[in-house]
Amino acid sequence: MKNGQGKYYNDILYGCFFVLILIACSVYGQNGYYTSLQQALKQPDSVVSLSLKHQKLKTFPSEILEFKNLQRLDLSRNYIRTIPQEISSLKHLHYVNFAQNNIDSLPLTMSSLPIDTLILWDTYIREFDTSFSRLPLKFLDLRAITMTRKEQKAIISIFPNAKIRKDHPCNCGR
Repeated sequence: MKNGQGKYYNDILYGCFFVLILIACSVYGQNGYYTSLQQALKQPDSVVSLSLKHQKLKTFPSEILEFKNLQRLDLSRNYIRTIPQEISSLKHLHYVNFAQNNIDSLPLTMSSLPIDTLILWDTYIREFDTSFSRLPLKFLDLRAITMTRKEQKAIISIFPNAKIRKDHPCNCGR
């Protein structure tokens, strides 16, 4: 080995070890972050962040409602059609990602939560009840949802202080 190569290889090994530690921590719930529902259910009070993206879920897992300290929920890239009204029991929930699901509406009970980030791109949601204006929403992602200009204006009026990402309106005759 030439001078310096040994240090280079040690740096690579150290980097790989560090990445493995990070992966292990995320899988087993270090700092309240879980990517496995089964692991999260072993310590429901410690669950702060749950990511079940791309799990081929067809329904909202009711076990999620046991995580009373849940702040961040990512159920993106699944096949979920409805969100239960009981989601309002998650009083600390402020980040929600339901992107790329078959959802066409959210339960009105969600309007009582402290949600500041709502990611819904590539769903079927094109309107919100005015009760959702109570949300302290800062960011709303509605990209890849076909909406008319009128539908977009109605959403903007409900969330006037939120940064809203959306596609150009369609002339789809609605």
